[in-house]
Order: sequence, then C-alpha cells, then structure tokens
Amino acid sequence: MTDLSNIAAAADQASQPDADAPPMRETHFDFQHKVFSLPAAYFAVEPNSKEPVLNILLGDLKAALPFNTLKESFQIAEDSHDARLLETVAKGLHYVKQIRPGEKIPGELLDGTASWSVEDKHRMIARGRLTVQLVSWITGSEMIVVDLEELEQIVEDPGTKQRLKTAFKQIAEKLGIQDANAEQYINDRIDDLTQELSYIEALRDRFKHIRAIGDALVKMTQIYRTDRTFCSELQRMQGLIKKPLREFDSIFDQADAQTGEIVGALKDFQTTVTFIRKIRDDLRGRLIEWEDLLQAWDGVPVERSQQIEQLQKMTYRFLASRYIESKVWERK
Repeated sequence: MTDLSNIAAAADQASQPDADAPPMRETHFDFQHKVFSLPAAYFAVEPNSKEPVLNILLGDLKAALPFNTLKESFQIAEDSHDARLLETVAKGLHYVKQIRPGEKIPGELLDGTASWSVEDKHRMIARGRLTVQLVSWITGSEMIVVDLEELEQIVEDPGTKQRLKTAFKQIAEKLGIQDANAEQYINDRIDDLTQELSYIEALRDRFKHIRAIGDALVKMTQIYRTDRTFCSELQRMQGLIKKPLREFDSIFDQADAQTGEIVGALKDFQTTVTFIRKIRDDLRGRLIEWEDLLQAWDGVPVERSQQIEQLQKMTYRFLASRYIESKVWERK
C-alpha cells in the first residue's frame, strides 16, 4: 500500500478547488476528489484485464488503478458524484481510447452525436450513396452501390440532378407532405442522413485496413513458404481473422440495408437515425480494439524483414486472445 500512500499524499498536495468555481457541469468529467487532479492522470482500458483504470504518473511511479481499488483506497462512496462519473467513464471508453478528468463527456452518452470527426470525403461518399438510392427509387428497382468508382460514375451523370429533383417531389407526395417547401424538407432530411452515414463511411474506410492485414498474411505465406513453422502460424492466423472480417461485413451490410428502402428510411426518420447511430457506436467500439494494431501495420511494406516478423507475432497474440474458440469437455 506504500505506492497508494504516495499517491494519496500527492493528491493532498494538489490544488484545492476554488470556492468561487462554477458548479459541476453535467456535460463534463468534473471530479471532486483531489486524486483526479494529479498531473497526467487519465482513464483508459487496461490491455490485459480489459478493465477501465485510472492511470497515474508520480515521478518514477506509474500506477493503473482499477475502479474498485480507486474507490476503496480513496473512500469514494458508491452513491457519490465521483462514483457516478466513474460509471460514465467506463461507458465513455467504448467510444474513445482515453479520457482525462475535466474533459467533456462523449457526445454518444449526452445526445447521441459522435464524439469524433470525419473527413469531407466520407460525407461525399455518403451523399453519393443516398443520391443513388433516390435516383434508382424512381425506376422502381432500388439498388445498393458499394463500389466507389461505380458510385462516382452515377453521381456525375448529367441527368442525375434532374432525376434527383423529381425524386424529391415524388417522395414528398408519397409521404403526404404538401407544404410549399416539401422538396426542401426532403433535401434537409437527406443532408441530415448524409451526416449520420458519413461516420459509417469513415469506419468502413478504416475497416479496409483490417482486410489489408488479412491480405498481407496471405502474401507472407508466399514470401516465407520455405519456413514451415512460420507458414503454419500464418495459416492459423488466416483462419482466425476470418471471424472478425465476417462480423464487420455483416454490420456494414445492416447499415447499407437501412437506407436500401429510402422512402421507409425517410418516413420513420428518427428510428432510422437511432439505428444508424447504434451501428456506428458498435463499429467504433470494435475498431478501437484494433487501433493499436492497425497503427503498427500502417505503412509497413509486406516483405521479408524483422519488422514484419515482429508484426506477425503482435498480430498472432491479438487474434489468439480474441478469436480462438475453446470447447469445454464434460463427462456424460
């Protein structure tokens, strides 16, 4: 307990809150206990235990305190403001890798909006997919276009804008909207839907890097074909990575299908948004687990090298710890 005593002593020396400070904000991680005001304190998920912890740096001392230890050691009551915030931190770490005391609570927990940003290209892709859905709806044969090159060809067609205007008018009539600004209303809903779907496109873009790892494993099998032990491990890894690839593909298919029937999506707009956000958050949580591995692979050429062999070991540990299926044998 010596280390915890040192942390407690440092916390006692931390600056006292200003008596004239504003009241606690429900939108921020405004902890009251002084332990949370220690320099460089932050929350994260501990890689081995998968538990949320408070990371403390005190001189040469590094401590990762699980929440139960934290509450017991610093007398944080279960029904206190700080204890409730710790519960919020645990939920928030599903959406972000780190949380620091004083930061804003992730938007996913406040109003459903994303706490992270997307690039303009992802908004353009989302808008393009919706444009395809709207235009193809007029013909009576809706389609879901995933291929980016095909998507761009359709959107750039000179007749697309006119067909889009016709689609807005017909959809407004189908939804029973007779206001003079009906077409503008539909356009605004498409803009809102574009913003929601842009996050799915950003996640789809990052998911391609996981698929690239799978492709790299196949290529490495050829490069190291004379090393039987190494190739055997690579083959097992190829089998393991199939499960997450199938899972991600299935979730993206659900997201695409949600706007596959565009009139239904617009008719029950709020339900559509809620569903898309649920998928967004599920994908985001899954991809955060992969992020350290993806960053390690980014920019590394797939060729015989010590670096690629170290990546193989890192990837094998990652896949084995998550996707090896074990059976429990029982005597009958």
